Amino acid sequence: MHPALHAKRIGPTLTPDRSRVLMRPFYPVNDGIARRICDSVGALTEEQATETLRRTLGEFEDRHENVERTFRRRYDEIARRLTTQFTAAPTRQALIGAYFCHEYSPESAALFNPSIVPHPDQSGLQEGALRFMLSLRATGEGHISSITFRTGAISALHRITLTPPAPYSAEPAAEAAGASPFRVSFNPDSLASQRVLFPLTPGQSNGIEDARFVRFQDDDGSTEYFATYTAFDGRKTESQLLRTKDFINFTFMQLQGPGVANKGMALFPRKIDGKFAMLSRQDDQSIFLMRSDRIDYWDAPTPLLQPRFAWEQIKIGTCSSPIETAEGWLTLSHGVGPMRKYCIGAFLLDLKNPTKVLGRLREPLLEPNEAEREGYVPNVVYSCGALLHGGELVIPYAMSDYATSFATATLDHLLRAMVPDSDAESAQGA
Repeated sequence: MHPALHAKRIGPTLTPDRSRVLMRPFYPVNDGIARRICDSVGALTEEQATETLRRTLGEFEDRHENVERTFRRRYDEIARRLTTQFTAAPTRQALIGAYFCHEYSPESAALFNPSIVPHPDQSGLQEGALRFMLSLRATGEGHISSITFRTGAISALHRITLTPPAPYSAEPAAEAAGASPFRVSFNPDSLASQRVLFPLTPGQSNGIEDARFVRFQDDDGSTEYFATYTAFDGRKTESQLLRTKDFINFTFMQLQGPGVANKGMALFPRKIDGKFAMLSRQDDQSIFLMRSDRIDYWDAPTPLLQPRFAWEQIKIGTCSSPIETAEGWLTLSHGVGPMRKYCIGAFLLDLKNPTKVLGRLREPLLEPNEAEREGYVPNVVYSCGALLHGGELVIPYAMSDYATSFATATLDHLLRAMVPDSDAESAQGA
């Protein structure tokens, strides 16, 4: 009998913060209304325009950086669209821009489904510590999801310290949004917690969901961060890819091929036998393996794991990208059981031949406790990535699609708790 293993909850917990707001473009339902607004501002006296702008700046300048500059930039966008000019009244230009902006709280509803990778900058840490980059799915009004970031450190004793978030949030400047690939860039002086990757394309219009970041090492030893994610337009989902070297400049790519058929794609952190490797779900119930010469094209999925145990009978899928250990590729999974309760499990693949399953957990590594059952989607624990630090697996996880916390499990104990996949069915009744 293999002993059951349950992850140790260590915190801290991240909850949604409604006060973290973006200044986003607003546009009325048609150009006629937009033109009327511009004409109405143009008809104000200079005193009225100046006082209205003064009040507006006073109300919002402590909530955003460079508010008046943003208003003027927004005016330029509106002027190009409507061929409207108020060249003699700069105050009116900024005021018009204010009428075409609004605040959006990206995490007003939820802050969940985290992934974690080593930070590109590991300088200035105490011995044995590791700085990390945490990505989170933030959900706001209209159930629109975006990607936000936090940073922190794991001590040699596996204590988690989170860096307090910056008071302002900001979107990147976009280059040819909608093409594939297209690039966005944040201000290099911005802090990671300020950066929000908000949907930019029609295919993303209702959300950028469940990014699984992985630090990828190429054959020449260079590293880059990739993230598979689900783009949602309100009706259909698509699997897409995000890449960055510094978490300042990002490239969005469309994934193609018959293997790009479902959610939950998770990239291996290096090539295997000269090919990229990816875990996926093709049938909405099982885990598959794919290999490819190209990062953006996937086909020929091979069945890998099927539901076996009572806690995962509805379906299983990946949580994390595979983590390389001396014993094999360790991967967190999720299983859906009675009452659609989501639990986190794990499995191990052969390093050289990842189609070979070496073991899997008979019981959940983590399942929702009484304090974690209530949320936007009850009875769920979920993760989009973990990392290994000093023999300890560090797992950020979401609680019922609302908030995020942390747990750990000792690698040696985790591996000993696994049963061979060939024995999984008999182990279910043991």
